[in-house]
Amino acid sequence: MPHYGNPAHTAMMGNAAGMAVIAVAGVGFANALGDAIAASARARYERRYDDALSAATRHADDMVELAHLAMTMLAELEADNARLRAACTQRQQALNALKGRRS
Repeated sequence: MPHYGNPAHTAMMGNAAGMAVIAVAGVGFANALGDAIAASARARYERRYDDALSAATRHADDMVELAHLAMTMLAELEADNARLRAACTQRQQALNALKGRRS
């Protein structure tokens, strides 16, 4: 079917290159938009990861301090226990000595 002289065919053929450029630009824009969304999601993920890592590090530091404090308190309690055992032993010896005098 010849299209010679048809003004619509002539206009369509003249605009074909422009429409192809617009189509390619649209695809490129869609790809760029997808890449931007992916980069934004990646940045949010990395920020959440860094925040979680920082929180975990702070928590670990707090636990180390707590462990040191617990060990210090345990050492103090062991020293108190040793003093109390010595006092109880001394008291028992004194009671045994007094008991021996009465007999």
